[in-house]
Amino acid sequence: MTERLDIPAREAHVVRVFDVVETNRLADDDVMVALGAEGDLRTDEIELFDIADLGDMPLSTYLSEGHGIADAELRDMRGQLDALAGRVLILPSRAFGGAAMTLRVGAPLRLVGRFEEDVPPAQFDTLPAEGARGAGRTPAGGTAQPGMRRAALALVALLIVVAALVLVLLVAS
Repeated sequence: MTERLDIPAREAHVVRVFDVVETNRLADDDVMVALGAEGDLRTDEIELFDIADLGDMPLSTYLSEGHGIADAELRDMRGQLDALAGRVLILPSRAFGGAAMTLRVGAPLRLVGRFEEDVPPAQFDTLPAEGARGAGRTPAGGTAQPGMRRAALALVALLIVVAALVLVLLVAS
C-alpha cells in the first residue's frame, strides 16, 4: 500500500521521519526509490542511517539537537521514536528545493511523523540614531569626507595623465 504526501511549494523547516521496515537489508537506492518522488529530490539533504549508529543517543534527542525540533513538538512522539530499531530515513523540506512535489511512499517505508523545526523569528532592530544619520550623503557642514576628497583628486590626476598620453600620441603620428 502506498501513502500519498503532497508537499507544497516553498515548504520550509519541516522534517519527516520514516521507519525502514525491512526483513532483508535493501540497497540505499531501493529505499530512496520507495519515496516515490514525482520530481527531483536533493538526495544530499536526505539522511538514511541505522539507529544503532547513534550509540546511546535516542532518536528523539538526535532530532532535537541535530534538526532543531522543539521538545514540545517531540513530546507525544518521543516513546515511539525512541522505540524504533533498524534504519530510519529523515527527509527535511530542504530536499524538495522549494518545489511542490508529490510522494507516493511505499514499502519498505512507513511514515512515523512530521515535525517542524523550531526557528526563532527574525528580528529587525532599529538602527542606532548616530549610526544611521548621514549615511550616503555629505555631512551637515557640506564638506566631503577626507577619503572621498582623495579619491576625487586621484581621478582628476588619472584623467590628466590619460589626456597627456593621447596628446603625445596624436603629435607623434
